[in-house]
Amino acid sequence: MNKPNRLTVELSRALPPETSSAEAVAVGVFADEPHLPGAEILTASLLHACEQLVRGGEFKGEEDTSLLLRVAAGEEGETSGVARRLLLMGLGAHADFDADALRRAAGMCVREARDGHVSALHFVVPSEGLPVAPGMVRALAEGAHLGLYENDFYQTGDEGKETLERLNVVTSRGGDELGLELERARVVAESANWARRLADEPGASLPPREFARRAAEMAEEFGLTVESLDAGEIRALGLGGLAGIGQGSDEEPALIVLRYEPVGSSPEDELWAFVGKGITFDTGGISIKHGLDMYEMKSDMAGGAAVLGALRAAAQLRPRRRLAAIVPAAENMPSEKAIKPGDIVRTFAGFTLEVVDTDAEGRVVLADGIAYARRLGASRIVDLATLTGSIIVALGDHRAGLFANDDAWAAAVESAAARAGEPVWRMPVSDDYKKRIESPIADFKNYGGRPDATSAALLLSKFAGDTPWVHLDMAGPSWHTDPQPHAPQGATGWGVRTLVELMFGDSDA
Repeated sequence: MNKPNRLTVELSRALPPETSSAEAVAVGVFADEPHLPGAEILTASLLHACEQLVRGGEFKGEEDTSLLLRVAAGEEGETSGVARRLLLMGLGAHADFDADALRRAAGMCVREARDGHVSALHFVVPSEGLPVAPGMVRALAEGAHLGLYENDFYQTGDEGKETLERLNVVTSRGGDELGLELERARVVAESANWARRLADEPGASLPPREFARRAAEMAEEFGLTVESLDAGEIRALGLGGLAGIGQGSDEEPALIVLRYEPVGSSPEDELWAFVGKGITFDTGGISIKHGLDMYEMKSDMAGGAAVLGALRAAAQLRPRRRLAAIVPAAENMPSEKAIKPGDIVRTFAGFTLEVVDTDAEGRVVLADGIAYARRLGASRIVDLATLTGSIIVALGDHRAGLFANDDAWAAAVESAAARAGEPVWRMPVSDDYKKRIESPIADFKNYGGRPDATSAALLLSKFAGDTPWVHLDMAGPSWHTDPQPHAPQGATGWGVRTLVELMFGDSDA
């Protein structure tokens, strides 16, 4: 398996007087006036070249566009006759520009640089007329690390592949705190990429026990506590939802539990729990899915990967907050042992659940995961899941649906998601939809037709009880169905950045 790319990111106040043929200068261009923020950093020759290209209409600054070329040098101390490589990146309109736009532009930029055989990139931070907030520099660096992610780790013949080794972030403004932002960006982006690698793994390579093993390996590396349960312990404790969904596969289920305890904390301190759906492959079970695009169901554990990735980041960034990541992991397979439509499971919370649709399995395992979080003493819960197709119908692939039983907690998560550049949209959870989850023979049923995202969230709310809880249905933004300028087709690592922002947010939310 190919190893992930590693990028060294540095900070400087000016461009080097000369660059080699393996280096390039990246400059952002807006689609409207003024076109060139950061112009004060450019040498006269580079500024002239940029202005000529923009004025001549060769580069219009539109979002998701870039242009790599050579320009003549020879002024202000540059060696006469030596061409410098220039990478223009479109920033779109000023009105639409924010930290997330810069994050995506940086991702596009480093991919273009790598493909253009650039080993070192000097990235001029857009600044003229714009605030150079630490968050903007962090977003730029995050985008660069995220942009170099590739999921070609099973491809052969990787010798001679191009790599971008160094990124020099050039800004004339800002203080020492920018260096700390670069380090935080590295940790968060590498944790998101770690989650992406898990979600991009084929189902055969990442059954529940292997998922648990990799989580434990990561936990040991970064000093997290592991308290995972095997199939026997799951059955003995009465996690009937997780055991029931996993019983159709020869690969046994696992309950993955990681803990982060900050220095000086005590068991009486508040505990936040992040619960992630961990279906390592979802055929739909007896209610089998259509075969078209079923291969994408290897990523049905993306929520589980995200909560583990968030704790990976927490172990390095050290928030003053007790945290737990809980991942109910199983394969959902059809077999003579599989749970059948109409079967009843008794969940960890004690409720009985009629499984009328075995392809609505995520909410069944999450019910046990949420109840287990409460058993651990969690005072606040966020669950992340690639749960329903209906949320994609409602919101598309750019936003996750947010459902909550507590307005203040919902606002805290929504704010964290906005800061992270992972937008959400709040959806309703109320007993107006309760008939959809009522069962004639059990406490609840797991599927009640459309609107499925809402009825699924309502079901989960019953297991959260009075604990402040947020459910993020991330089915849309968890996966790129096509290659993007800033990312390959495949897993996005969605949710890691939001959870990191949340753990460093308002402790009184």
